Amino acid sequence: MEQVNIPDLIQALTAAEQKAATSLKWRIHEKVLQRYSCLPRVISGDQIYFRFLQRMFTITTTNNVLPVQRESARTLCVFLRYNRKQEQRQEIISKLVEQLGQGRSYWNRLRYLDLCEIAMEIFSKSYFCKYFLIPALELVNDPVANVRYKLCHMLPKLKSTIKLPSDKHLLQQLEFCVRKLLCREKDKDVMAIVRKTVLELDKMDITEPYQKRHEKDLLDQKKEKEENLLLEMEQLERQQSEGKLTNEKHSDKKRRDSKPGLSVPKNMSGSTSGATVSTPAGKEIKKAKLARSRSLSSHPTTPKMVNSDKTIKVKESGNGPRSGKSALLPINDDIIRSHHFSAVSSSSSSVPVLIRSNTISTVEHRSNSSKDTQSRKLTMQRKSSSFGMQAGRE
Repeated sequence: MEQVNIPDLIQALTAAEQKAATSLKWRIHEKVLQRYSCLPRVISGDQIYFRFLQRMFTITTTNNVLPVQRESARTLCVFLRYNRKQEQRQEIISKLVEQLGQGRSYWNRLRYLDLCEIAMEIFSKSYFCKYFLIPALELVNDPVANVRYKLCHMLPKLKSTIKLPSDKHLLQQLEFCVRKLLCREKDKDVMAIVRKTVLELDKMDITEPYQKRHEKDLLDQKKEKEENLLLEMEQLERQQSEGKLTNEKHSDKKRRDSKPGLSVPKNMSGSTSGATVSTPAGKEIKKAKLARSRSLSSHPTTPKMVNSDKTIKVKESGNGPRSGKSALLPINDDIIRSHHFSAVSSSSSSVPVLIRSNTISTVEHRSNSSKDTQSRKLTMQRKSSSFGMQAGRE
């Protein structure tokens, strides 16, 4: 056998129900709706909620055939019974109360009482009292006599769902409704059924045997356990979905953190800088910086001294230009280097080599400029001496 796809099954079921609704054979339509109660075993609650639930509402409120309406109401209660989401259940119950229990048409209000009879069979007593009992008791003020008549007929069944002493306030409200009917009712048929139901309510606890009540209590406990189990399953599903979401968020964060090129946080950078400062290498770097600053502050004084020495030597050697030129150049370089290294050694012995090379290059550049000025002076002296020799010969 080929496996049936769920979307195809949903489309086939909706098409079959619409075809049965348009035909004049209401019994077929009733059977189709009766088979719809098996759908919670096959299809998920969300699919039932979005594809079949609204159709059940429309059949219950608009169909003119009473057996079809009752069967759709039963199927609606079954869908509500096995729905696992609290929000969807609350929405279904509020729609039932608004469209049926408080509907404009008395026909819809009668269908609400029929739905209450079905709900007493499907749900537990506590669930029925929590959601369906009070809107039913409010129909005691209904302006239509048929609705009040049906309510009076249902009063003994409604009383059987009340648990004492936990539901004592509900019992007081039911007794108040009975007194109200006895005092204000004007319709003969309703008044007759009210008197009959009052007698039945008084005999309920006495006439019913203990064994039968015990069986009903056991069945109600079983229903309540199933409802609590559905609530627990709903909570587990929520926790699992929340856990999946949190796991996905953590995995996304890990992926983002594992990507290269991400900037290091400020706290990490501050901690690393503090670590480097506290190490001995950091202390050495500090010492080197201090030594460099001291050496730079001592450099401007040395060139002046070198220049002053150069000028003195140039003046002394003004008489012999050729011999003085060759003697001055090596002496000046040695003097510059000795001055430089003496200044650096006096400031700090742990200055890096790069600093010394930079300072030497700057001093050599200055010595070269001083050499250019000396060569110019020598040429001027040569020219003046040559002009003096020519004048003496003449």
